[in-house]
Amino acid sequence: MSDSEQNNAENVPVFKPHELPRGNKLSKKALKAQKVIRKYTLLAGSAGLIPGSYVTQVAVMGLLIKLLNELCRIYDLSFSDHQIKIIVISILGGGHTEWISEYLLKFLKGNAPAVGSAAGPLFLRPAISGFVVHYIGKLFLGHLETGAWVRVKEKGLRQFG
Repeated sequence: MSDSEQNNAENVPVFKPHELPRGNKLSKKALKAQKVIRKYTLLAGSAGLIPGSYVTQVAVMGLLIKLLNELCRIYDLSFSDHQIKIIVISILGGGHTEWISEYLLKFLKGNAPAVGSAAGPLFLRPAISGFVVHYIGKLFLGHLETGAWVRVKEKGLRQFG
């Protein structure tokens, strides 16, 4: 391991579970980010009401990109530095909303036919869409708040874009 790699490894913060930010210990940026996450969670739940699976997936992908862009802006990070991560996570998050909804709907129809056929499309897709966006937002908030996601640009490493 070279000296620069050791220096970078030593600068990465390692947190114990009790040192992670929780509840009222969050910074002002984190509190602002939580409001943004709540807003996009509600928007994603509303997008779950859109008929058509592909349209819902694209809507959730767009909302995730906007959410993560706003989180980067709150934490003064460049969206272009994290563009690949954001796009991949948004595509996966949008796609997962539909297949999770479909599998849960099949499960409900098999085990509780009256509940599965009546409530599934109306409540399940919006709930899953909102949950996926909320969870991804909270995941990124944890990374951004602890500083674990700050990208270190190394010499000689080819950057994309």
